[in-house]
Amino acid sequence: MSVSAEDRFGVHDLFMDYVQAADTGELEGYVATFAKDARLVDSDGGVHHGEAAIRAYAIKFLSQPGGRGRIHFFQQMRLKPEGAGIRVFSFWQVTQANAATREARVRSVGTCDDLCIRIDGQWRFAERRIGRWNDATAPWNFAPPSTRE
Repeated sequence: MSVSAEDRFGVHDLFMDYVQAADTGELEGYVATFAKDARLVDSDGGVHHGEAAIRAYAIKFLSQPGGRGRIHFFQQMRLKPEGAGIRVFSFWQVTQANAATREARVRSVGTCDDLCIRIDGQWRFAERRIGRWNDATAPWNFAPPSTRE
């Protein structure tokens, strides 16, 4: 079974709402992207369950120095139906721009594994697992073919 175009666009709108809130310091907008009983696993492995815990995490996240000028990008999103929701696997990167130096850099990269559900016609995160992607965490399945003498 595939995801309808309407649902696909709705989930993409949810991701846009999420990054816009995260990158502009909009606390209530960030919290609103999650279902009331959602579960968020942050990139450090911390688990935040429910609206109050997600709000507390967002306050900590948005209070970090260097947040202003940050932009999240989500790309290569795979959407698959799961129960009454949609499972989304995506790659992300965060860039950081500095007005004084006119420089920008990639700050971090990773993956998200999310379960999105529709509540009152709006898509929300029921579960969000944020992971870092680097040489220590990226899955690697390649094994060189054995050679015969």
